[in-house]
Amino acid sequence: MSGSDTLPSSAETVIVGAGCVGCSAAYHLSQLGREDVVVVEQGPLFETGGSTSHAPGLVFQTAGDKLMSKMASYTRDLYTELDSFRSCGGIEIAYTEERWDFLKRKREWGRSFGVEDGELLSPEEVEAEIPQVNADVVHGGYYVPSDGKADAVGASAAMAERAREKGVEFYGNTKVTDLDVEDGRIRAVDTEKGRIDADEVLVATNIWGPLFGDMVDVDIPLMPCAHQYLVSDELDELAGADQEIEQPLLRHQDASLYFRQHGESYGVGSYNHEPLLVEPEDIYGPDKLDDLGLEYPSLREFTEEHFYENTHPDHDRSAYDCAKELVPALGDCDWETEMNGMFCFTTDGMPVLGETEDIDGLWWALAVWVTQSGGVGNVVAEWMENGVPRLDGDLVDVTDAHISRFQDHAGSHEYVRDRAAQQYQEVYQLIHPREQPEGKRGLRRSPYHPRQEELGAEFYDSDGWESAQWYAANESLVEEYDVPDRPEWLSQNWSKAHGAEHQAVRDRVGMYDLTSFTPIEVTGDGAAEFLQGLLANDVDVSPGRVRYTPMLNEAGGLLADLTVSRLAEDRFLILTGGGRSGSEQGRWISEHAPDDVDVTDRTSGLCGLGVWGPSARKTLEDLVETDLSHDEFSFFSVQETHLGSIPVIMLRVSYVGELGWELYAPMEYGAELWDQVWEAGEEYDVVAMGDATLNSMSLEKGFRLWGTDITPEYNPYEAGIGFAVDLDTDFVGKEALVEAKEAGIDQKIVPITLDEPGDVVDTGRPVVADDEVIGYTTRADYGYSIDAGIAYSYLPVDYAEPGQSVEIEYENRTYEATVRDEPLFDPDRERILR
Repeated sequence: MSGSDTLPSSAETVIVGAGCVGCSAAYHLSQLGREDVVVVEQGPLFETGGSTSHAPGLVFQTAGDKLMSKMASYTRDLYTELDSFRSCGGIEIAYTEERWDFLKRKREWGRSFGVEDGELLSPEEVEAEIPQVNADVVHGGYYVPSDGKADAVGASAAMAERAREKGVEFYGNTKVTDLDVEDGRIRAVDTEKGRIDADEVLVATNIWGPLFGDMVDVDIPLMPCAHQYLVSDELDELAGADQEIEQPLLRHQDASLYFRQHGESYGVGSYNHEPLLVEPEDIYGPDKLDDLGLEYPSLREFTEEHFYENTHPDHDRSAYDCAKELVPALGDCDWETEMNGMFCFTTDGMPVLGETEDIDGLWWALAVWVTQSGGVGNVVAEWMENGVPRLDGDLVDVTDAHISRFQDHAGSHEYVRDRAAQQYQEVYQLIHPREQPEGKRGLRRSPYHPRQEELGAEFYDSDGWESAQWYAANESLVEEYDVPDRPEWLSQNWSKAHGAEHQAVRDRVGMYDLTSFTPIEVTGDGAAEFLQGLLANDVDVSPGRVRYTPMLNEAGGLLADLTVSRLAEDRFLILTGGGRSGSEQGRWISEHAPDDVDVTDRTSGLCGLGVWGPSARKTLEDLVETDLSHDEFSFFSVQETHLGSIPVIMLRVSYVGELGWELYAPMEYGAELWDQVWEAGEEYDVVAMGDATLNSMSLEKGFRLWGTDITPEYNPYEAGIGFAVDLDTDFVGKEALVEAKEAGIDQKIVPITLDEPGDVVDTGRPVVADDEVIGYTTRADYGYSIDAGIAYSYLPVDYAEPGQSVEIEYENRTYEATVRDEPLFDPDRERILR
């Protein structure tokens, strides 16, 4: 408690939740200069009763997501400084050959994302580090000496103490009863001890997050889940253990288990049971804990059947059987501690960060584990104070953790339960990145869906959309086109039809479903002035013209690259990616729009069809009521016309580097649009093309892909799209961009080709030169038109010159590669401008 039990009547910032996330945010805000900060907590300080109180504190830094890895490493460094971290190391063992191959790839993620001390161990080396492990059932291990254990409660108290020195006040045993919102702004926090007027509120309550969402009618798609943790009695194998020297943490992910030392005892954490979901409103309050014999609200009674019997849908043995096989000493022990402890999962396994879209000043930091807690506090504090998310001073990409990423269906309780259960079930599973969920499918379908099914489309779930990746109907083209084989991992959830489609579109004409992309209509007398002040290129062009433009944040980081069509003096159509990226970018545009400008997301109203390839003009010219010749319908122009009786907006743009158009029509005309274009294209051997082909064709052309080649971590000059910036206009982020240009760039994105034809690598792989990791592959695929594997990477400018030799590490193998000039295909744009 700070001072007394009497709450202040007002504060600039109120943080709800004094676990490790709330305390980290308070600490970092205080370090940034905020003084009037109040933290309230329903439980005691700082052993609050949430997941911070019982979390085992494992910090494994390596993840397949760059942001999560970076935040884990930051957490490790911060908690070390606070004397709340022990670097005992961490080992993930492989029980199967498949896991061993995966650990090789995981080590490469670590090297790519800054975890430099990871190494692969033999079974004997694993046993040497953790003597009680049965090396006979281990294929090897991935060891990171700098991993370790965080004392979450201790770290929370230490961060709070430093925050208090800067004026932050903490109040425990203070339950929040409501959040007051008025006129689209947070106004106050109501508690059982009184009301606190507030300019900003950060909710950092983790498992209770959805209850706070209910207070303000905001969907928070997370679900509390329980998993099991047990601590053995003293083991002979750990007798006399030096309390200052601890064994490495241990993860047995093939059995959904983890282990850590407790002096002469051993702890076992288990996800090896069916998902134990808990409704947020059913979490026990402090008044019931004594009756139930529980210590914290985030605990449930231990359920023996989930440890001693196999209830996990994907396993064939119980947690106990797997644990004692790997650590035989556990077969004869008694358990001193047994509990079911809660944490939570979102529908996609990522945190919930950011400010509420329709409520100014209401922020969230939820679904965060101790592993990333310190880093999350830093990111959110920077975001709240300076308007841009940063980690340790560097710009970061929070797209996949942004609260606005969730689509409307994610507000469904049924959907949240289904996907959260899946995330729990798969948390330690060996899941291929392209493996698709089975439940809650078919929610969003384009009007072409029946035709795509007839062609054997392989559908992936893309933010609820059924998105065709390739078509079985094109497998026969493999006899006509050469498509190299892929390594075992990369060949999973892939088809040679992809490579055949790619080459066929270069020869013929392809049809691509654009319906999941996001069309945003901007109208009003002030539309041109508004967009001119928001976007980095000059978009105040004549009606009928199209502009490609970056959209930046205040720090000059890339929020999007957009296609902007001027349809009339007061009407623009902005086109961007689908799903989460479109939602977040659309929100940015809407929030900056003045009162005399209307911004409308037309995703549910328009379908889109890409028609590209040498025969695109021949396919369309007899269908549409406009002249498609190059002189009359030039590149980067737009016309509103009719295709047959269908009203369409036609843009002459091409993301694949071929002649062609994008056509947009009201959704109800979609089926007829597909049928008419398909019938006309049959004369020219039309092929349906999927996302895989779109991506590999655009990669050959050097066209950027949001979320990989372009993220807020980079500015347009680093991303190689400085040509689309007009510094003669004023726009958001210009000041920072001018400073960056004057200072010069230290890195830039470049294409790299593998020297051996037929070789292909994956994303997230280290790029090495002079025995140092100098970058990582942001995007990778095979270039079927140039017959070479392609990867893009941000490299230091000294290594970014064409002809520079580099190496790419993939699956514990080194691939010789060469930096190239771009574009790799059709550099004179002869195909796109014909």
